[in-house]
Amino acid sequence: MEYRFLLCDDLELHLNILEKYINNCLRGKGILFRCFKTTSGYEAIEMYMKQKYDIVFLDIDMPDSDGIQVAERIFNIDDNAVVIYVTAYPEYAERAYEQFVFQYIIKPIDEHRLEIVLNKAFEKIERDAIYDNETSFFMIKKQNKDIKIMNKDVLYFEKVINYINIYTENKNDISIRMTFKELENTIDMGLFLRCHKGFIVNKSKIKSISAKEIEVFNVDKKIPVGRGYKKFVFDYLSE
Repeated sequence: MEYRFLLCDDLELHLNILEKYINNCLRGKGILFRCFKTTSGYEAIEMYMKQKYDIVFLDIDMPDSDGIQVAERIFNIDDNAVVIYVTAYPEYAERAYEQFVFQYIIKPIDEHRLEIVLNKAFEKIERDAIYDNETSFFMIKKQNKDIKIMNKDVLYFEKVINYINIYTENKNDISIRMTFKELENTIDMGLFLRCHKGFIVNKSKIKSISAKEIEVFNVDKKIPVGRGYKKFVFDYLSE
């Protein structure tokens, strides 16, 4: 596994120092990783929308954005995100922990502290992976073959006559002959939202919702909200 780290700080010098310290901490441990850096909180949000990162290192006090608000946007995209604040202002610590940020590192960075935080983050990622392996996929049968589909890969389902089209992030879309009732008995409907007689969307992929349509990340098509399904949508919004 190659870990993906997103580093966000308004000063490029601080980004380079953090990347250097991460390299020092992980050198010789056989851990594969890549660092992706940005000096903009807004760009960090856009980057996370397009690709999940295993760990986000985030400065709080940035000219173009409030790091705490950036973290909130990231949590809206992925409520299980691992966010680590790296900042010179310890007075933000209480607010950060109220936000369920994973860890908090004070500048100037202490390498020993960084190594401890990284080890804890890896432990969390491994625990989450064990849980995900048990709950993060469903099986469908096509042409007498069992196909395993990861929940996180699904964007939405669309019913077309007697078939259901399964649209995925990796574009390996699948068309299968089954009813929505059969599909609902197959998938974990706690992860998906029935919004129309012909559509079910992945809750984790929802970008925005209005009374008439749902916008899904990385999908140009707008998903309609059916009149008879508005209650399900509003119930989801109130969760």
